Amino acid sequence: MGGTARIMGRALIACIAAASVVSACAPEPLATDPIARGRQVYHQMNCGSCHDPDLLGRRVGPPLDHIGTVAATRRPGMSAEDYIRQSILDPGAFVVPGYPDVMPRDLGRDLSPTDLDALVAYLASLK
Repeated sequence: MGGTARIMGRALIACIAAASVVSACAPEPLATDPIARGRQVYHQMNCGSCHDPDLLGRRVGPPLDHIGTVAATRRPGMSAEDYIRQSILDPGAFVVPGYPDVMPRDLGRDLSPTDLDALVAYLASLK
């Protein structure tokens, strides 16, 4: 009976481990808060592949960690939100010096209006 209990215990541990892996891989539920949803959109659209540093500290696109502050200074009379929105919908409109004009042109078409608003809100919140 002792051997059976050990096997059952191991099986239980294996099931718990498997359940934790499955739950860790399950998709995150859609956030209802616009900034939290925007963070999800940022990750789903893989924006960080260009805007976050790689393992060597290089970036293809400009850093976005303070875009909410920086965007407000880029065009006189234009709000940070408007600047960010236009940069997403028309990536060639404002090319940051020192970075190539390589942002995907169809990005705005791939986002629902709600997700676009959420992405703008998230980026604008990065101060």
